[in-house]
Amino acid sequence: MPMLDSENKKRLENIYAQLFEIANGNFSFQIERTDNNDELEAMSALVNLVTEEIKDSFLHEGYINFRNTYQHTTQFTLVLDEHFKIIEIYEDSNTYLGYEMSELLEKPIESLLTTNSTKTWHTIKCKLNSKKIVSLSFKTKQDLVFKAQCYLIKFQNNSVLKNLTLLTSFDLVQRKHANTLKIDLFNVQTIKQSASKHALTKQDIDNIRLVGKYIIDHLEKELPTLKDMAHTFGINEFKLKKGFKQLYGMTVFKFLKTERLKKGHILVKHTNMSFKEIARTVGFKTASHFSREFFNHYNYRPKTLRLNT
Repeated sequence: MPMLDSENKKRLENIYAQLFEIANGNFSFQIERTDNNDELEAMSALVNLVTEEIKDSFLHEGYINFRNTYQHTTQFTLVLDEHFKIIEIYEDSNTYLGYEMSELLEKPIESLLTTNSTKTWHTIKCKLNSKKIVSLSFKTKQDLVFKAQCYLIKFQNNSVLKNLTLLTSFDLVQRKHANTLKIDLFNVQTIKQSASKHALTKQDIDNIRLVGKYIIDHLEKELPTLKDMAHTFGINEFKLKKGFKQLYGMTVFKFLKTERLKKGHILVKHTNMSFKEIARTVGFKTASHFSREFFNHYNYRPKTLRLNT
């Protein structure tokens, strides 16, 4: 096996860390996705997919098995100051996120968030005026992604706590030997059928990969509808939509745009093709549309890239 460079070695360590969490029954973690298009990225996607499938199977089992139910449990609680820095820590925050307590105090909350969740946080923090439930993804010290449902409370009227924010992460956990969950046989059968219908098989994953390859090979063409692609590649439309996002970390149409822009970036940097010709080659109708989407993705214009190449 060829020696891995430091980046790929770290990515492989993340995969091992995620498998360790699965083995210990922790299904709230994910491997953060990258823009790489290689075997390690495919492996990361599959491990994330397996994590989701196992977690879903436990949820289904909890509702079907009469001896077990689920209850909400607090994972960790943080108190943030008016600048959204961590000033108090409760519960087992260090256990879930992997940091020592001293490493978290005075740390801005957004420095613990993934890129997508940082954008979400910037959107909600300015509008936070009382209570809100939001999904956030935290970066652990082990470079995994901890996905959490968070309950936010911003204190405004309390003179002592004014302008402080309480952030509590919670999850569903299985509660053993609880009261019998009363579900009639019809509902049980419905849940079983639903779980079976939407579970991805190896063949489904192979078919979804073929869809991804088709998109990459036909960037210049208009994408068929999801229904037509599902029919062409022999997969259920719902599974294609859900499974593609699990496997590639984005929707089919976001994947198409991302791949178009990646190829466009290469053509701008390494060829003398006009922007109009590049736009047409990667599936954009006009050079201005290509330039606008390019800027939204890379934060600089194609012209800037070419001038600096």
